[in-house]
Amino acid sequence: MQPLIDFSPARRHAWSAIPLMLFFGFGGLNARAADLYILTHGSSEELAFARHIESQSQPDQFTRSGPVGILIEASLPELYKSAALIGVRTRAEQHTGFDILQIAGDGVVTEEVIGRYLALSRQVDALPRSLLAITPVNYKFRFTGEVKTGGSLAYVYDIVPRKKQPGLLKGQLWMDSGTGAEVMLAGHLIGGSGTGDLIELTRDTKLVNGCAFARVTHLAWSIPLLGRAEVVITETLLRPDMVP
Repeated sequence: MQPLIDFSPARRHAWSAIPLMLFFGFGGLNARAADLYILTHGSSEELAFARHIESQSQPDQFTRSGPVGILIEASLPELYKSAALIGVRTRAEQHTGFDILQIAGDGVVTEEVIGRYLALSRQVDALPRSLLAITPVNYKFRFTGEVKTGGSLAYVYDIVPRKKQPGLLKGQLWMDSGTGAEVMLAGHLIGGSGTGDLIELTRDTKLVNGCAFARVTHLAWSIPLLGRAEVVITETLLRPDMVP
């Protein structure tokens, strides 16, 4: 299995509007000694894990200052309804802004699916990063092996939340073997009141020089009376200088 950013013809067409956007943009984390066995001198797996833990104390590329282009594609497959939204997310100090540039498609999907996703995003964004960080403080880790991801290697861990906190996930984490950066995250996310108890999630991240510059997140959950809801969120940094 090779995590890739999906640039199909349909998605490339949708993202042709993104260049227009350019004209318009964890507190300290302490691991439990019994769980954090990683040393600064050790195997490549141990070093990657240590680097991953260190990275969790820093804002990621998609939440720090600078514009991020957002494409949200949503659907209710059982009703054959869909909608899409293009916007720009910006962040200044502690404030996150979201400017909607265009919405198209079915109104029910826009309100009931995209609306619920945006509400969940605001709920999660309001939480301290330390509560959601993928570290031994919040998760139990179990190393399961390694997998090739194109020209590089990723280490795979099963992760289980230590508590039931919206925004945490039970599933798998793939981390880059060199930098410890997240390559893929997959499993069931603990949701909020608007999306039910569990949300299916798969997030693929594209790295350049070990740093994220684009990622695609797939979400799915059930909505009463409407059935299964599916959302695909594509995020791309709009400022090249944000990528080392």
